[in-house]
Formats: sequence, C-alpha cells, structure tokens
Amino acid sequence: MTDAINMYEVKCCTCRASFKVPLFDSHEKNLFIVDKKEWYCDKCKKEYFRQQTSELSKVHKGIGFQELKGSEKMISWAEKIRSELINKVNYLKGSLTFKNEDEKKISEKAFENFFIQWHTETDAKWWIDNRRMTVRNISNQIAAISEEIKKA
Repeated sequence: MTDAINMYEVKCCTCRASFKVPLFDSHEKNLFIVDKKEWYCDKCKKEYFRQQTSELSKVHKGIGFQELKGSEKMISWAEKIRSELINKVNYLKGSLTFKNEDEKKISEKAFENFFIQWHTETDAKWWIDNRRMTVRNISNQIAAISEEIKKA
C-alpha cells in the first residue's frame, strides 16, 4: 500500500522563512510533526552544519589532528564520526585498570602510537568508511600495538 505524499508548509526556526516539506504518515500524525518539530530551511541547515564542523575541526586540531580533505558534506560527516571514535578511544582508555606500573606505561605508549596512526588520516572518506569501528575493534588494535611494544 502506497501512502500519498502530503506537502505541508513549515517555518524555519532560525530565519522564519516558509517552505514546504513532504510528509508520508496520516494527516493527523503529519500535523503533529509539523507543530512539534523544529524545522530549518536549507540555508540555515547548511550554516548549522558548517558551524558544527568548524567547531569540531578546531577541537580536533587542538589534539593533533589534521584538517580533513573531501567534499563539504563528507567533511562535515567525517568530523562528527572522528569525534565519536575519539570518544570511544577515550572511554576505553579511561576504563582500563593495570596490575603494575609497567603495564600502564605500555598501555599509554600503545594509545599514543594508535593516535599517531589516526593523526595521519586526512581523507574524510577513511573516517566515513571506518564509522562502524567499535570499542572492541579499538581494544584489539591497542592490544596488538601493546604486544609489539613488549617485543621491542
């Protein structure tokens, strides 16, 4: 069963410009969505994402990451992904416990080497392609780096 596309006029929360949006649910549900959702016109939406990307980029530069290369949309998405992945690494790093000081030093060196690898990734596509990396994947990579450090 195919629902009819209903067009509804909404106003941008930022500039108050009116524009139409297609909604696919029942008329009652669509009216509820029109009333409750914050709508942004394309111009304001682009500005919001540009601003968010700029802020994330500054934070990432502050911790040693390079500026990303790619299209504007890819860079915006990749900055968000990079931020999420950095948070995963920091979560993992903060949740570790150590038996002795040597283990702690090896772990710190492994995390440092891990971040050095990430600092070289400047292509937005790489971050997008690796967006599904889990804490477990990161943990396995850190463990492998730790083993290499122990052997050296």
